[in-house]
Amino acid sequence: MEFQTVSHASMVVRHRGVELLVDPWLVGSCYWRSWWNFPEPAPELLASLQPNFIYLTHLHWDHFHGPSLRRFAPHTNVIVPKLPTTRRMVEDLQWLGFNNVIELGHGQSLALGGGMEITSYQSGTSSDSTLVISDGRTTIVDANDCKLFGHALRQVSKRFPNIDFVLRSHSSATPLPYCIDSYPTRFSDVRAPQEYAEEFARFAFTLNVRYAIPFASNHCYLHRDTIRFNALAMDPQRVNDHTNREAERLGLRTRSVLMASGSRWSDRDGFAITPISYSQRDAYIEHLLVKYHDKLERAYTEEAATEPDVEAGLDYFNGLFASLPPRALAGRALDFRIQVEVSGKTTKRFLLDFGNRKIETDAPTPSDAVTVRTPARVFNDCCRLRMFSTWSASKRLGVSVPPDMNLSTLSRFLSLLDLYELGQLPLRNNVRGRALTQRLLRWREVVDLGSYIWQSRTHKGFKIADLYPLPNPTQRDAGA
Repeated sequence: MEFQTVSHASMVVRHRGVELLVDPWLVGSCYWRSWWNFPEPAPELLASLQPNFIYLTHLHWDHFHGPSLRRFAPHTNVIVPKLPTTRRMVEDLQWLGFNNVIELGHGQSLALGGGMEITSYQSGTSSDSTLVISDGRTTIVDANDCKLFGHALRQVSKRFPNIDFVLRSHSSATPLPYCIDSYPTRFSDVRAPQEYAEEFARFAFTLNVRYAIPFASNHCYLHRDTIRFNALAMDPQRVNDHTNREAERLGLRTRSVLMASGSRWSDRDGFAITPISYSQRDAYIEHLLVKYHDKLERAYTEEAATEPDVEAGLDYFNGLFASLPPRALAGRALDFRIQVEVSGKTTKRFLLDFGNRKIETDAPTPSDAVTVRTPARVFNDCCRLRMFSTWSASKRLGVSVPPDMNLSTLSRFLSLLDLYELGQLPLRNNVRGRALTQRLLRWREVVDLGSYIWQSRTHKGFKIADLYPLPNPTQRDAGA
């Protein structure tokens, strides 16, 4: 077996004539010119890709990238996680022209040929999945953005006790807290960049892997609205150094290895690493700004000329409100208001009153409402394509939070958008046969969620990394 990193979250695995390509974002940008590959894959690497199978871990565009997928023949076998309440991934692939789409349920395996087998594990309320690839001798866990922990993670480690590689993201893909106007003064202690490095290391240590590969955060920001977020990224070098220092301190076997685009490993020859200097990141970004100057300028011009689609906005949010549970059932959980300010050629405001299921346009902003600002081009696409789930990752939004309010209101708003677009609202969708079957397979998540809530409320200074207790080196050495 051999595998090669291709781009941000894309890798290709080859074994005995079978080629599996994972999450191909290969060309261009993502999220309305916000995200760009860092570094970009070489043309010769892209030309070498001839996959028999493509696996897409989830719906976000840096993993499910339409322009990149269109480079491959419609008859290519595309494999996706089986989501409980929607066939959205299948339907979107069919819209792109693919006619051989396979859904894998939670914990389900699929033999690809030549002794290579994959297993999919889903987690959370979004579409995230972890992919395990094995040929019987080498095991690769591509965790990317799927943050398994607790019993759900032990399900993987029990089935695959000798994991050679884990690949995992290590930087922020949410607007919280970085897109908030008052972030530096009010929320700078929420999800500080260094926390992502700690989570990455502890995840790898929990699985006792041989090699941990910083992955799925290999991008930069070029759009003028988001370029500032480059300063907050946790780059792979810092993650790599932190992981190796901690492993050495604890006496663990895990080692982090930087595998920039084009790097490979094979069971015959070991590592062949493409060199990259992350200290030159700023210079590379400047190079990309020059290279893509014309594309970025065209995007700015188009955004400035785009009118907010009021009809599409009302249609989307009225549909969302109709899907919500009755007030008697929801209680005060939905008693909040969000002001969405949409700017382009003109500016429109949508005041979303979730408690009363009411929308007002161009109303004054109440003092108790969170204000979310976004370009009309972005807003229109999200409404028409039902893709607000990509909005938060894009960071193409700005947020104002009232002085006496925490982040829970904004979190609930973004979560409701995800639940609605993934068919988990209305709630009756969750008691249909497909949903019940998949939920039963994923029962461990319920236990893990309870553990998370308990720890976050009872442990002072709780951080996500605390979900991965540091291992006992003596026990690990004995079992290695």
